[in-house]
Amino acid sequence: MRLPKLPKLSGRTVALLAAVGAVAVGAVAANASKNPSPPAATPVSKAPVTDVSADQPVSHEATAAELKAAAALPQCRSARLVPVNRSWGIPMPSILGSTSTTCNLMYGDDPYRGSSRTGDPETAIQVLQRNLNFCYGTKLAVDGIYGNNTRAVVKTVQRKHHLVVDGIYGPKTRSAMNWRLYSMATRSWSRSCSSPL
Repeated sequence: MRLPKLPKLSGRTVALLAAVGAVAVGAVAANASKNPSPPAATPVSKAPVTDVSADQPVSHEATAAELKAAAALPQCRSARLVPVNRSWGIPMPSILGSTSTTCNLMYGDDPYRGSSRTGDPETAIQVLQRNLNFCYGTKLAVDGIYGNNTRAVVKTVQRKHHLVVDGIYGPKTRSAMNWRLYSMATRSWSRSCSSPL
């Protein structure tokens, strides 16, 4: 499903969408824990993980410098509904108190990283885990812990999309991966996944 380019939004509109999105993601997350979505019959994907043609760059394991750069971003400590068009949005991990989704989640986030206990990284991790389950056909426990299984699935997604394979969910992985869309107007989920970012 190809979606149109987003229009430019004013600061006031973005703030309003962020507030509405935060409430919606909380409600969606709470509802999903009561009524989990059934697995997708046929996950939408761009190519099988093993399909790497000679024309495309091959993903590689992360170097120490790449791991350090990826880890330098702040932990995603919230989730928000990122608008795609007038009807649809994508629930995705974000920075607490911001409209930015330039953050990361990594192995060991259980759910917090470090000594700070602000925000709700558990919800951010659960949003990612639910999306991976639906769009990539995995069977991750939606537990809000970024453990071995979640890291392994993120690495598989990174290989599939020819990214650096570091197991860290960050901006490059976010933009390359497929997402399930949510409609605030109809309070319904899309039947398939796409990569509208």
